[in-house]
Amino acid sequence: METCCRSCMPCLKTLWDCIWPEFYYPRVARTAEIRTVSGDIRVPAPKRKPVQLYAALFDFEARSEEELTVKEGDKLSVIEKRGDYVLAKKLTGTLESGLVPANYLALVQDEFANYRWYYGNINRQKAEKLLLSPQNKTGSFLVRISESHSDEYTISARSENNVFHFRIHRSVIGAYFVSDKISFGTLDELIRYYQHNSRSLGCPLDQPCVQQV
Repeated sequence: METCCRSCMPCLKTLWDCIWPEFYYPRVARTAEIRTVSGDIRVPAPKRKPVQLYAALFDFEARSEEELTVKEGDKLSVIEKRGDYVLAKKLTGTLESGLVPANYLALVQDEFANYRWYYGNINRQKAEKLLLSPQNKTGSFLVRISESHSDEYTISARSENNVFHFRIHRSVIGAYFVSDKISFGTLDELIRYYQHNSRSLGCPLDQPCVQQV
């Protein structure tokens, strides 16, 4: 009845309001109309977690499809722990993954500390200055931390009077590679391979860079 009266005789709105008071609800702002003090909110990019390197201490033969066969010295990355086992993935060869007894693996610590070719966190200009010094000749090289990606590395190598730089990438499972055609479980394995296969790199790696006196 209220609706009919209001629509037929809108001129009597005051009377209708007395008889049927209208209720007004506060307007709720739509999501698109709500503004924040700080403006647009940016979601920070996830930080890439460095992959830890593990080495097999003993041979282990898989006894089921869930387990992974490993040989002493194999390099692996651990995905997660499962009781007395870990789910691990090989960093070289078939790149298989599976369960391995946790006490069969050991975390590799300070893997580059004892290598003469490792120069750590020096920049491109410093590397070139060192390699072009009189103490160094063609085939001198060093490995340094990448300036743009702190969890990757760069080979800087001298050929005649030039220095070439080769980026060492890391795969999602932690393997090292210059070319995606071949990868290595450790940085040392990669360097030794290119020392014996310089054509694959395009520049000889004969001897570690000599520090200036």
